Amino acid sequence: MTAFIHSTYCNASLLAGLVFLFMGYFIRRYPPRSMKTWYGYRSFYSTQNIETWHAANAHAAHISRRIGLLLLGFGIVCAFLFRAQTELFFYVTISPVVVGALYMVGYTEWKLGQEFDEEGKKREEKPL
Repeated sequence: MTAFIHSTYCNASLLAGLVFLFMGYFIRRYPPRSMKTWYGYRSFYSTQNIETWHAANAHAAHISRRIGLLLLGFGIVCAFLFRAQTELFFYVTISPVVVGALYMVGYTEWKLGQEFDEEGKKREEKPL
């Protein structure tokens, strides 16, 4: 067990990739029905009403699965490129996790801003 923990196959990108992938699949398959559940994407914008709640969780689940796949791939590549867990290895494998989490939040909030106004009401489609 210690050999695995100290190997390059136990890295932040791989482990976080699995978490992001599982989280995205779980929220997509079993979306939280109310804002009082223990899981789901929570922010000020997403908890304005039930419509924004469902939209935010749908967007977060979608992007979370994509980020999870990218992190898994990146973690496997890093496991092959590095021979030992060095300080550079930690920075290289943790940085994409932080960037992916920030991207998921930013993307979801941006999508909510596109779909809903400041009061949480759905924006009307403008005809072309």
